[in-house]
Amino acid sequence: MTRWDRCLLTGGIFRTGEISWEGDGRGAGGEGSSYCFAIGVVIWVSHMNDSKSDVWQGTLSLMVLKTLDTMGPLHGYGIARRIEQTSGDLLAVNYGTLYPALLKLEQEGWISSEWGVSDNNRKAKYYTLTRAGRKQLAKAARDWERTTEIIARFFASGEAPS
Repeated sequence: MTRWDRCLLTGGIFRTGEISWEGDGRGAGGEGSSYCFAIGVVIWVSHMNDSKSDVWQGTLSLMVLKTLDTMGPLHGYGIARRIEQTSGDLLAVNYGTLYPALLKLEQEGWISSEWGVSDNNRKAKYYTLTRAGRKQLAKAARDWERTTEIIARFFASGEAPS
């Protein structure tokens, strides 16, 4: 079982804001440590000594929808590369996470797919945002903005709530 799997398993019993540490025997946050931080339904997994961060669970779908909205039809590899490029190479997209997310988005009717030929003349499945996907993207963007505003209030220094 990977650190990610353990975070997902333990993440379900967290209350918002609780932290779980997994270390290498050098104490919480030491080299080789990772932690899970539950933020509502989003779980952030961080591996302290990795150069790239994992994508937050629950945000990959939003990034896929926005990427397809911006770029038009893309195959899975193109979507992953674009997400990493847009993040300034700070995020790493795991294909074991991306393809199930694409399948889920397609089953929900937010994207559609069709087979085509890639730039290197190989068969590839191209994904396209649907009308329902555009509506979902607008809703998810509003929800994300609201969530980040709430979290930002916790980090605002010395400000009284309005």
